[in-house]
Amino acid sequence: MEPKYFFTILFLTTFLSFQLSFSSSTQAAQQNKYSTFIKSSCSSATYPSHCVKYLLPYASAVKTNPLSLVKVALHTTLRSANATLYTVTQLYKTKSITKWEAAVLKDCIGDIKDTMDELKSSIKEISSIPKSKDKHFAISNAQTWTSAAITDENSCLDGFSDRKVNQAIKQKIRNSIVNLARVSSNALYLINHLSV
Repeated sequence: MEPKYFFTILFLTTFLSFQLSFSSSTQAAQQNKYSTFIKSSCSSATYPSHCVKYLLPYASAVKTNPLSLVKVALHTTLRSANATLYTVTQLYKTKSITKWEAAVLKDCIGDIKDTMDELKSSIKEISSIPKSKDKHFAISNAQTWTSAAITDENSCLDGFSDRKVNQAIKQKIRNSIVNLARVSSNALYLINHLSV
């Protein structure tokens, strides 16, 4: 190989390695910035560790946008509500439950469906903010819908406080609802601290 080609190839290889290294470190810095934004936004949430656990995977999509963070928090809560609905529905279909348990589970299914509708309404309000003429009114509506969702979650849980409900069923429902209530509370916290 001629010396001039060797030096050209050496220069290009060194230059490309530097570019890749620079690009990689820039991406890592950006990702770190996005992760820090999620962690600091969650630090004073009602359930900080839950907040970070559920929202950190979306750091690169959220970037440092508070409105995007609220949307992701609400969508995450809606997915959690859907998982809870599945759990409650599966228990309702169990043949070994008593009539009393079936009635309580049926009420809970209604509560969770209401929660999901309310969360969808909240998402709609938050999504309307960029084009809204009254952004504060949209935030207020989102707060109302999300608070109503939390109330319905608690209503479901209250139905299981009766001693007539099997302990295993009660525990499964409680675990699922408590998790849902925590992500809902965190979403509400983020809405309450949203400034537009």
